[in-house]
Amino acid sequence: MKVAKFGGSSVADSEQFKKVKAIVKGNDDRKAIVVSAAGKSAAEPIKVTDLLIKIEQLRDTGEDYLPTFNHIAKRFVAIRDELGLKVAIEDDLRIIKDQIAQANHDYLVSRGEFLTAKLMADFLGFQFVDASRFMIFNEHHFDFQQSEKRLKSIASSGSRIVVPGFYGVDEDSHIHLMPRGGSDISGSILANLLNADLYENWTDVSGIKMADPRIISQSRKINELTYEELQELSYMGISVFQEEAVQPAKEKRIPIAILNTNHPEEDGTLVVDRVRETAANLVTGIAGKKDYVIISISKYQLSKRLDILSKVFAIIQRFDIAFDYLPSGTDSFSFIAKRSAVSNQLNAVIRALENEADLDNVKLEKDLSLVAVVSDQLGKRPAIAGKILDMLDNSQIQIHLVIQESSDIKLIFGVANQDYEKTIEKIYRNVNMTEKKLRMAI
Repeated sequence: MKVAKFGGSSVADSEQFKKVKAIVKGNDDRKAIVVSAAGKSAAEPIKVTDLLIKIEQLRDTGEDYLPTFNHIAKRFVAIRDELGLKVAIEDDLRIIKDQIAQANHDYLVSRGEFLTAKLMADFLGFQFVDASRFMIFNEHHFDFQQSEKRLKSIASSGSRIVVPGFYGVDEDSHIHLMPRGGSDISGSILANLLNADLYENWTDVSGIKMADPRIISQSRKINELTYEELQELSYMGISVFQEEAVQPAKEKRIPIAILNTNHPEEDGTLVVDRVRETAANLVTGIAGKKDYVIISISKYQLSKRLDILSKVFAIIQRFDIAFDYLPSGTDSFSFIAKRSAVSNQLNAVIRALENEADLDNVKLEKDLSLVAVVSDQLGKRPAIAGKILDMLDNSQIQIHLVIQESSDIKLIFGVANQDYEKTIEKIYRNVNMTEKKLRMAI
């Protein structure tokens, strides 16, 4: 049995709905379908989810949100009518409209998935199952046991169902949103609950590219990668798959196929527990993010000075800043965060560390990017890291830091924002041009 999730671009209009139906009907094993809210199309430059967020903003500032709501309503009615469906979507739209004045954020923003799934279920002739009936969250943690129990009582083993992605409910039965891109998570969770043989993630690209195609126009497609590699690449910025969607499938070793709704005949990317040795490349993928800051602190034998470290972390806790990485040494410690996470508190944090923590030095670096090279070969062949460092050094790209985590599948370079694209391009070009030489050298 397969669980298939279709992203916003795959359900943007009636023509995309027809492509989804052809895919689903092309294989009887596709019994559980998850959909995102209708996304962008040639005629609709704004995603439904973004329009719903706009409605909330207009409502909260006392402005007229009805024109925006009416636009959303016309869009769903048009899809219904163009497909010749009979579902009374106007009734659902009327209920949502009546709720806007008092609706909370999670309820309002989730309605795009709800309406899209209603139409898709009718179009496919499948049972519509609202995610609020079985996707249960206990605080911010998903309750697999209770959710599985509820799902079994709703759908029989042979049921063909359509489920809206992106949301569930909390223990008080209030709508609970997942992070943006959460329909990926919904699909992975549903695959887990149903013990699927395969989780298909249908989007508008034919798999995952080795590097950002906006930087490398003809980037090589990754045919296979591991769950861990996908998780690291997703965390570092590839937008094809949501990072938190990996774990539910990984837990039950359910393969993930990332495929293209517009070109279902093309091979995509398969995510598995272990890549075939003959298919393994020295570098699986390259990803990154811009606009980081690094706060570096130093003190003689800092790693042994728990009194000072406790002061440092008390300051960090006081400012409630989320850091992505915390590399450390005997005498030093670094805090790496997105500039947006530090916001306007950066100078205040530096002053507090300088004045309150008895440190020898506090250093701040701004406008940095993190570029990650991901491969399960890194731990097996340590010389790869050295080869890449030599190559960047020869390219006169200044490396501000290097991080290799204990997982041994990700190597991170800190470079100036202005060198971000250049760094990715240099690594990609050189790795692909010299891969045979690298294999021989190692």
